[in-house]
Amino acid sequence: MQINNNYNTVSFSSLKCPVKPFIIETSKGKLYCSEIDYSKSYDNIFCRKISQFFLDIFANTSSHPFWKKCRKPTLDKKIYEDYIISTIADYKKNFPDADTTVLLAKDKNNNFVGGIHSTKLNLSREITDKDTLYIDGLAIKTEYRGQNIGKILLEKVIQASKNRFTDVFLVAYKESTGFYEKLNFKKMDKNDSAQDFAIKRLAELRIDYPKYADLMYKKIGEKCSDTWYERIKNNK
Repeated sequence: MQINNNYNTVSFSSLKCPVKPFIIETSKGKLYCSEIDYSKSYDNIFCRKISQFFLDIFANTSSHPFWKKCRKPTLDKKIYEDYIISTIADYKKNFPDADTTVLLAKDKNNNFVGGIHSTKLNLSREITDKDTLYIDGLAIKTEYRGQNIGKILLEKVIQASKNRFTDVFLVAYKESTGFYEKLNFKKMDKNDSAQDFAIKRLAELRIDYPKYADLMYKKIGEKCSDTWYERIKNNK
């Protein structure tokens, strides 16, 4: 697996954590990776396309009953559509934010193959930290897995973010926990009082934790000596 950094034909416009366009060579051909153009006012069609890409992959990855209801061919159309509508609204709110990154990998026919969506941590009034990068979603099409595409996309975003953020947090489905552990992410520990404070509040937001998902984090910058969960507890 090699990355060609000479792919300069697509412009990018991230404000705080820009990722320059690049190419990933795979066994199925080149993937052209670049961020969306945040200066555009994206319509429902584009946002729906991204939402469906992530949703369809999540539905076929996690064993959580909710995702099974979004899985073809036994898909619950109402649940599926409600999720898409909710996600489109979130995208329209988050995409213009200067801390948001949406990095997509496309094949030669402009089809989505992989994608990652990140922003600053702001999940609730308590689970908010301006110095923590939140990975909202990372998805790779099944037939392209095993070629380090997810690893490359994630590392590109983290590398671009390390001067802006000190920590990164994500929720990983248990099927993906091993992947993140190989990249030095750690599971949150209830035996640590500050982590336990954050865990309890995150559990209120996540119907999939702890049975189907793990809460994971790692430090990516040196700007602050304390951790994101310590800051959250101290700001309660």
